[in-house]
Amino acid sequence: MANAVRAASPDTKAFTVFQLERLRGLRGGLYGGVNDPAANAWALLADFPSTDLLAFTTYPCIVYEDPSDLAPDYYVDVASHTPKPVAFTEAGGFRAGPTGWESSSEEQAAFVAKYVSMTSPLKPKLLIWSFLYDQPVAEPFKTMGLLPTNGAETPGWMAWIRK
Repeated sequence: MANAVRAASPDTKAFTVFQLERLRGLRGGLYGGVNDPAANAWALLADFPSTDLLAFTTYPCIVYEDPSDLAPDYYVDVASHTPKPVAFTEAGGFRAGPTGWESSSEEQAAFVAKYVSMTSPLKPKLLIWSFLYDQPVAEPFKTMGLLPTNGAETPGWMAWIRK
């Protein structure tokens, strides 16, 4: 498929998107399962040899209650599984969080700063936050916007625009 894309549009970059936490074998937390890094699916990356880069969605707040729980190599570890350039097409951390996983604006801002700094060594081609504003969607995504629906400035927004 990537070759067909390049034939039609030589400057277009073809890529496949993976959910990073699931790829890492992290199925605990709000996923309801068990975190088992040995049950990772890193081998799937090799199934896409003709892509120009590999992309990831990442929502560690679904697995970890606090951004400080992320290992220092949480994102740079991707480079040990592929030599290809990477992109992050979705990222999120909630500002309020569902019952039992409460968060705060300050905690969201801490994750924004951590996400930006921890992905920086990879020189990602894209670094996207999923929601500018909170969305009328199911938990846990309801309060992952950098801004509430009224547009009031938040620490998470300020951390994002400083990146």
